[in-house]
Amino acid sequence: MNSALRRLSAAVMLLFGLLLLNANYLQVVKANDLHNNSRNPRLIAEEYSRERGQIIVGDQPVAKSVATNDRLKYRREYAQGPLYAPATGFYSLVYGSSGIEQAANPILSGTDASLFVRRVIDTLTGEPPKGGSVILTLNPAAQKAAYDGLRKLRARGAVVAIDPTTGAILALVSTPSYDPNLLASHDPAEIRKNYDRLDGLKARPMLNRALRQTYPPGSTFKIVTTAAALESGRFRPDSPVDNAAVLKLPQST
Repeated sequence: MNSALRRLSAAVMLLFGLLLLNANYLQVVKANDLHNNSRNPRLIAEEYSRERGQIIVGDQPVAKSVATNDRLKYRREYAQGPLYAPATGFYSLVYGSSGIEQAANPILSGTDASLFVRRVIDTLTGEPPKGGSVILTLNPAAQKAAYDGLRKLRARGAVVAIDPTTGAILALVSTPSYDPNLLASHDPAEIRKNYDRLDGLKARPMLNRALRQTYPPGSTFKIVTTAAALESGRFRPDSPVDNAAVLKLPQST
């Protein structure tokens, strides 16, 4: 009898030991992973309880948080959504984030180390915490011209314009595009319905062709020959150029 009790006691002690070991593992080793898991309802409530920073192009916000009356205090809103979607990406209750919303999340959410002083000041002054703004190098006129040009052609493609002196991205367009507002509501069923519809379209509007696809260089070398022609002084930007199917070149057969 005593032997059986000792075995039972040992088994119970072992189970309690494993339970305590697992509790410490979850609270110490896995704490950060569990806290940052996108399915953590406390994390979601925490993220949506503070105003997320703006994404700015020129001097206008193309993504901002607006106050709501439901459990989640703020909802993301995208001005001219399809125009800037390849750059901003989306911030979704169900599908997380993409684009700048994902890449600059520490700044936009206000958790970045560079905002520590601001967080302390907000705490001392009683101001509600909020995220920092991110200013993009996109040029509104260049972005719209590229977007309108591709839409006019009804093309599936991308345009990226880069300032060669600084490397700044002046335009980042992918068509067909989509409206990130469709994924930014607080209704999970509506978000999934919109996502499935967009994802099922043959044109694949959610594919960021500017960043996720590889294309042949095509006629990009024409930029070099055009620059040489202008530099020679024989041609101006408005000079007509013979575009015949066959050209008889000088000193050539």
